[in-house]
Amino acid sequence: MAVDSYLELFTTLFGWQWYGIIWDALTDTGIVYIPFVMILLTCWKDAARGGSYGNVHDIALRSIEIEFYVAVFVALIAGPPAVGLSANAISYTPSATLNDPAPATATPALPDSSFGSAGAFSGAPASVNIPVWWYAVLSLTKGINHAIVTGMPDSIGIREVQQQAQLATVSDPVVRAEASQFYNDCFVPARSKYLRDKPTSAAITALLNEYGADDPDWMGSHVYRSLYYPNMRSASRVTGWPYDASRDLDYGTAATGGWGQPTCAEWWLGDSTTTGIRDKIMALPAASDFTNTLASAATRFSTFLGSWGRTAAIAAEKLTDTAVRKSLNNSRVEAMTTFQPDTLGAYSGREGVLGNLYGAAQDVAGAAGAGATHFSLGTMLTAIKPMLPTIQAVTLMAVYALLPIIVVISGYSLSMLAVGAIGIFTINFWTVLWKFAQWVDENLTVAMHPGSLDGLMNWAAAPGGFAGATSKALMLDTMLAMFMIGMPVLWTMMMAWAGIHIGRSIEGSLEAGWKSSRQSGEAGARIATRTAARTRK
Repeated sequence: MAVDSYLELFTTLFGWQWYGIIWDALTDTGIVYIPFVMILLTCWKDAARGGSYGNVHDIALRSIEIEFYVAVFVALIAGPPAVGLSANAISYTPSATLNDPAPATATPALPDSSFGSAGAFSGAPASVNIPVWWYAVLSLTKGINHAIVTGMPDSIGIREVQQQAQLATVSDPVVRAEASQFYNDCFVPARSKYLRDKPTSAAITALLNEYGADDPDWMGSHVYRSLYYPNMRSASRVTGWPYDASRDLDYGTAATGGWGQPTCAEWWLGDSTTTGIRDKIMALPAASDFTNTLASAATRFSTFLGSWGRTAAIAAEKLTDTAVRKSLNNSRVEAMTTFQPDTLGAYSGREGVLGNLYGAAQDVAGAAGAGATHFSLGTMLTAIKPMLPTIQAVTLMAVYALLPIIVVISGYSLSMLAVGAIGIFTINFWTVLWKFAQWVDENLTVAMHPGSLDGLMNWAAAPGGFAGATSKALMLDTMLAMFMIGMPVLWTMMMAWAGIHIGRSIEGSLEAGWKSSRQSGEAGARIATRTAARTRK
């Protein structure tokens, strides 16, 4: 039997184990027999009130035939645990993800999670017994759920990209300090010169078309790597770069320690002997994980890459740019406050570094409120999504454990069988709704950010947050929250309404049958009375 979460591997066993404990307690105390006594008394009382003297027993017998036998049937199939369920028969296979496309199947013996660690749920039974009716309901429900989930399209994994993008940072303080130095020594002068000169050429246009119009907005810009970085050097010696007499002669003789002043192109990309800033950032765990996630997402978009005629080298370059850029943005390496006076360039109006910083401040101020809302909602969703399967598993465990009390209190009614089955099906079906919500969310995201791989990576690397456009991100997060929480609530309310009506229909049918039998009994009694009277005459 397949379940829907790691925790449900154990809560299923515990829920039915407690069902057996509670049922045994009700049996030992004789409470399970009380409904039968109440049925006998109720049937006799109703017959005595509605019938005439001498025919009460006929009406009561017909009522008991309906009520009592139905109760016995319900008690037999929904009361005592009779069908065994072994822990070895329970399994959970997580949905495939970008970083784990073929997840392993978990069992209570090999749970592949902290729920099965030493001391956690260690008392889970090796097997449990389940009543026939509830076993059939559980098997049918799980079968329907997993048939629907299996038939749904594979997930693109955009939310995985989002989570990894949020985690990508330059965690090493040494690398972060070197990136800050590069920002001041290379990016600021190159950016200022680009804004002042506004160069135009076929080569620059091709680079902007390939890597996006915002390529000049970050320190790893391909435009700057082509125009400026090869001819620009660091303003001071850089740790880890050896002194090069042919390159560093105009800066003086070799310093103690052999540090040199590499060109900005060498400093960013590295050379045959020294690792550049970009590769240092890529070697950090957070950036590496983000790159792997992006690479998996790019594989999902391979059809689009082929249709654009993009080469694998360009695709790999874009993946690297996205990971490095997002890591720098998250680390706020670019938020520098010290600039070289001779590198600011012309900044009349909104030109130059200071002018652009002023304009950016105006733009950021306008989006600050929406950005804060998006951040808080996104943080909430990150916490809620893993919590939902846990809530489902614990809720099902409580339902299983409390079923024997419901069975007895209902007086072993047929309507209880239908309502209980609907309740178990409703809660289990939440898994399908969450899968559907994920599918809708990802397709809406792709629709709002066209461009396939390019759009995805620009979205991930945007300085203002994962979505780039905060309004779109806020709308998508709001809709996802509505789908993940609101849709199960709506579904549960609808099924509760349906269950109530089904229960009333069953009770109405039984009531109609009971009345029919009573009326038949009364009619038979009247006929017998009239016949006896004629005979005496």
